[in-house]
Amino acid sequence: MSVPAESSHPGEEGRATPHARYTKQSGTAIDRLADDLLVEILSRVPAKSLLRFRCVSSHWLALIDHPDHRKRLPQTPAGFFYDNKYTGEWFLQPPPHFTSFPGRRCPPIDTSCSFLPNHERVHLLACCSGLLLCRWRDASAQGDEFRYVVCNPATEKWVVLPSSGKATSEVATARLGFDPALSSHFHVFELVDEQEPNWHPHIAGVAVYSSETGAWVYKQERWNKQIRPIDRRSVFVFLNGHLHFQPSARWLSHHLAMVDTEGETWMNFSLPGGLDDGFIQRSQDRLHYANFQGYGGGAIRLVVYVLDNYQSRKWILKHSMEASYIFRGMDAYLLGRFGWAAMDFGWIAIHPECNTIFFTAGWDTTFMCYNMDLRQVKVISNLEDGQPPYLPYVPLYAELRS
Repeated sequence: MSVPAESSHPGEEGRATPHARYTKQSGTAIDRLADDLLVEILSRVPAKSLLRFRCVSSHWLALIDHPDHRKRLPQTPAGFFYDNKYTGEWFLQPPPHFTSFPGRRCPPIDTSCSFLPNHERVHLLACCSGLLLCRWRDASAQGDEFRYVVCNPATEKWVVLPSSGKATSEVATARLGFDPALSSHFHVFELVDEQEPNWHPHIAGVAVYSSETGAWVYKQERWNKQIRPIDRRSVFVFLNGHLHFQPSARWLSHHLAMVDTEGETWMNFSLPGGLDDGFIQRSQDRLHYANFQGYGGGAIRLVVYVLDNYQSRKWILKHSMEASYIFRGMDAYLLGRFGWAAMDFGWIAIHPECNTIFFTAGWDTTFMCYNMDLRQVKVISNLEDGQPPYLPYVPLYAELRS
């Protein structure tokens, strides 16, 4: 569904939006010059700082929110896509549902992707830094025939990718890699499965599409074990030019796997504390891992680790908190992870600029967040049967070369 337009606040009839109170023509030439200099300075600060600067004054808020400045200023997550019914699939059915993060009013963006032709035949696979990776079937498609589409809902620009020649069905696992701080070009990773007799399929290789070359390259896998994603809804993280994910494999558990955009660097290394499953995210430009860990006496704690560096492959414990405090009586679910009763729980995101975790809990799919710095839990809303995968979205207003 589309995000509501940025209009007046409910209950405040006649109140103008921030950017409506600011125009290029307002003030004197000196005022406009000062504003241009301020926007130039703000374009060089981290998104976390920009959030704080929005509270300085109504004028600063109007400058930051003005459409003319969005292309230059860093953006924070607007919300996330999700499904409203359980399908067991690893993609979102059309049209995807969208919910905003607290305190974040997303500008009017068509999150249903209705700007795409035959958008009712588009399945959303992944989000990365403002771009969406979709699987699209033309009305004339035969059998399992499909194409990948990468689009930007903020600018309504899109491109159809050529076939990799490797995917033989719609069940191929494809993910998106894009970091505008490193390059204006994106990459699509297609994990190619191979069936081994009497065992699960494993990844035989990776096909990588580059928007810079407009072509795919295929490389056979070079991990030292046969691996595959835990399942097709596993979280994939693009960081430092590498795609990261948690694998499941024969003789290989409690590990993380990664591959670069050239298909030349392949690594797998242990997760912290001997844990498995869990949740990986990019936050503050570092790889984070969150999970629940059992301790003596039946205690269960939320633990968050940060990867120190790739050479030492050392994880540092960043945060730990009793689960009973976070869930306030709802940790029957956590016991379920260790073999007892069960309660629905779902990771959504770790904020890319702040120490905040977003998640769902309870049979009613309550949308919640936990601030690690303040050690505070907040109930945000009810998602009305919201179902994973949950795909965080950050608007991107810059034009891409491709």
